[in-house]
Amino acid sequence: MSIEQINEKHPHGGDWLREIVFGLNDGLVTTLVFIMAVSQVAPAHLLLVVSGEVLAGAISMTLGGFLSARTARQILDKRIATERYEVENEPEEERAELLAIYHKKGFRDPLLNQVVDHLTSNRERWQQAMIHDELGVVEDTQIRPIQQAVQVGLSFLIGGVIPALPVIFSLPFFQWWAYGLTAITAMVLGAIKARYTGQGVLRAGLEFLIIVTVGTLAGVGVGTLLHIG
Repeated sequence: MSIEQINEKHPHGGDWLREIVFGLNDGLVTTLVFIMAVSQVAPAHLLLVVSGEVLAGAISMTLGGFLSARTARQILDKRIATERYEVENEPEEERAELLAIYHKKGFRDPLLNQVVDHLTSNRERWQQAMIHDELGVVEDTQIRPIQQAVQVGLSFLIGGVIPALPVIFSLPFFQWWAYGLTAITAMVLGAIKARYTGQGVLRAGLEFLIIVTVGTLAGVGVGTLLHIG
């Protein structure tokens, strides 16, 4: 089997997908719901209000993404530091944990002890084994708060602008245009997601489309209630 075939079956580079999809989808749905609701209550100031919502949402998502990623990194750093401390100060307990871990993986004597002896014969290798096998942290696990915050915030901004385009250009029946643009974008997101999750393209696209449709109906319902009130 060629390297190209292996890469095709196991695509890489999907670590960014969660932040991008989360931000885009939130921007799409939030803005679409907002347009559907506010267009029935304050149509004269719709562009100004929608623009404010998109910008405020992007700022909020950026700050929230930063705090979330920073907290996750701090927790991970603390757990790694704890493992390193325990290897240094509680070696017998850590060795017993490593034996239990590899026993669950199917290793048995004498191979079990040989593997654990090899891992614990070097302090750095022992620490890495505990971090990987007990915490489940792989070597390339990286949490970058600023990068992830920018990804989420920018994705929200882009996602929010898409359904707002019909409002910006004062298109007739802008609610339908907003829904249509959002639905198409959602289907594209579904196709991208399918590549990295192994999920069928049609199914992934329909999931996003259902979310968009439910959001649209919710926005119409909220707008109707506000208008009546």
